[in-house]
Amino acid sequence: MFINLLKKIPVVLLALNFIACSLFTPASTPSAADIEKEEQAVYASFFGSAPGTIVILQDTSTNISSDDPRQTIDYIKSGLPGASKETLDNYLERNRQPSQLSPDMQIGVEYVLISKQDLSAIMSQPDGWDAFYAKYSHAGYTQFSRVGFNKTLDQALVYVGGMAGPLMGSGFYYLMEKKDGQWIIKEQVMAWIS
Repeated sequence: MFINLLKKIPVVLLALNFIACSLFTPASTPSAADIEKEEQAVYASFFGSAPGTIVILQDTSTNISSDDPRQTIDYIKSGLPGASKETLDNYLERNRQPSQLSPDMQIGVEYVLISKQDLSAIMSQPDGWDAFYAKYSHAGYTQFSRVGFNKTLDQALVYVGGMAGPLMGSGFYYLMEKKDGQWIIKEQVMAWIS
């Protein structure tokens, strides 16, 4: 009987080891494709079913001051107290350098990307906004940062700015939360207004 018990110990230990490993295995890191899909879903949440073609600045921006970035980061932290350190760190990492948005994003609306150079050329004309409206839209344009996420991709941080005309614009940092498959605004803090 004692020998039969000894034969079962390795099987029991193996089973316990398997259970322990599965309980303490860290969550897998999301793939680049998963992150890209969720980033586009966050962008899409700001448009709903907007009519017409949306104009989006191709170059991303965080609106973080290069003179005193720490002050801006502290402002974001105080304005979005629900943001996890993980989400904020990922936001800062993904926005270390400006990047360009992809022309084939799936954001649920018709859109056109405009470069900083093209926007600058239009706005340098004496009737810059009129030229913009004639070529693009009376709704103006929107600019995004890259989206920072937590590891479970259910919390996100994004900067969204927009201009609809001279002295008609604003920018906000948004803390987003994914609920029932949809990204919703949990907290927001203003970055600027004109």
